[in-house]
Amino acid sequence: MKSTLLLTLILCSTFVSIAFAVSDDTYSEKLLKSSGSHESSTGAPGERTCAQSGCHEMSEIINDDTTNTMIFSDNDAVYDNAMEGIRLRVRKEGKVKFGFQIVCLDSLNKNAGSWVLLNKERVQTQGADFSIVSAAGRKYVTHTYKGNLAQSPGEIYWDFAWLPPSNGYKGKVTFYVMSNCANNDNTNGGDMFYASKHSLQHASTMTSVEEEGNSPLKIGENTWLIPMRFTRKVNRVTCIDIKGRIHDIDWNNQGDQGLELSLPTHSNAKGFMTIVIEFDGGLPLKKHLIL
Repeated sequence: MKSTLLLTLILCSTFVSIAFAVSDDTYSEKLLKSSGSHESSTGAPGERTCAQSGCHEMSEIINDDTTNTMIFSDNDAVYDNAMEGIRLRVRKEGKVKFGFQIVCLDSLNKNAGSWVLLNKERVQTQGADFSIVSAAGRKYVTHTYKGNLAQSPGEIYWDFAWLPPSNGYKGKVTFYVMSNCANNDNTNGGDMFYASKHSLQHASTMTSVEEEGNSPLKIGENTWLIPMRFTRKVNRVTCIDIKGRIHDIDWNNQGDQGLELSLPTHSNAKGFMTIVIEFDGGLPLKKHLIL
């Protein structure tokens, strides 16, 4: 009788342990999905997507629509040797929970540059999935567990930065983005995925005459002059502050003397500034100054 009772207790204890183990695995899996994407799931060349990596097999991947928006601090399609601030904004009506993953690749589909985290509570970096040979060496940025809830109805954004390659590479780079607009039902079904890509060219690839010229000169209290002749029609001039905020500014083409700029006087336009001159049918020109 005692041996039978002992056997029963052992079996019950084993069953409870297995049940808790399964429960813990299920919890960990759900937590993992909420606290970061599966490695190497952006859909970039040589990678899988979230619908292929075992997380969301029944989900559809929608390509190249307007759900994902990448906003770069210089507000153009060019990068140089400086750090590039980035904001990823994802919008989808009715969604309350979101996720994302991004990788940046060069023209050979190798990892390009590195990530800088501005808010580690909301974003984190990831390595590659070791089982995907073509993804070796790639570095990713993704959401965290505290960074997946909408900040306003149907909308979320994440801020981070990207450092250009330190190996001398100055070619085209492409950011491959995968976003997850989730229905927040604690399952891997019913979520919507949006893939997009966003490319930047290195400043050295700009060949127009507008690249050349001297740095801006201060000629008045809030007036600066870019001393060079502009052979193309100038459509718009803006300045971008260190936080990525864009300010339209007044300008006047002085012919052979250069372009005269009237910078804003409010307190937001202080410190390091980037002047962006947009031409008719040409790449924009960037000039930097400190106010």
